Amino acid sequence: MSRDLERLSTRRLKDFAQVEALYRTRLKKDFVRNELKPLISMRRSWEKNAYDCYGLYDGEEILGYAFFVRLGSSALLDYLAIAEEHRGEGLGTVFLRQLRSSLRDADCVLVEVEDPEKAGDGETRTQREKRRQFYLRGGWRETGLRSVLFGADYRILEIPRGKEHSAERLRRVYTELYRSCLPAFFFRTRFRVWESFEKGERNGDLFCK
Repeated sequence: MSRDLERLSTRRLKDFAQVEALYRTRLKKDFVRNELKPLISMRRSWEKNAYDCYGLYDGEEILGYAFFVRLGSSALLDYLAIAEEHRGEGLGTVFLRQLRSSLRDADCVLVEVEDPEKAGDGETRTQREKRRQFYLRGGWRETGLRSVLFGADYRILEIPRGKEHSAERLRRVYTELYRSCLPAFFFRTRFRVWESFEKGERNGDLFCK
């Protein structure tokens, strides 16, 4: 199907009922069960004005969605997907570009991508690298930060915002975002973040407390 990409628009969802509908019809298909947080958790964050949700629209049809955890002027991408039947049409690239504009008032916007270097096999490594390159092509940049969340390894990227943030600044922002949304026990035991260097990683410098 040929689609006029210029017609697409990104809008912030204003009613949690829209979020709930997407959760039940899209997120449950797009993400495996252990990646999907409970809907009640999203609702609590929404009610505290700490969860921002956007849709990619063609007219009134939602072709994709992006959910962000927010703390002050900082945000962390929680979920992003294009409707399965519309993947491969270039919509993801358009959505990333429009999200950058929609989030222009945010000082710091981060995303986690699964670390290709930690993949257990070649196919998984290739898939993870494709996801990383998708964000890099969309204008995000590597921060040099690595994290482990519930046993999964991630690299942290950010949307550039004029003056480049230091890794230390981003590490603090990332840590506080998780401190705000994780129960204290899981924050202490399932969250780690550190800065990686070309000549090895600074093992032991875990900035989660």
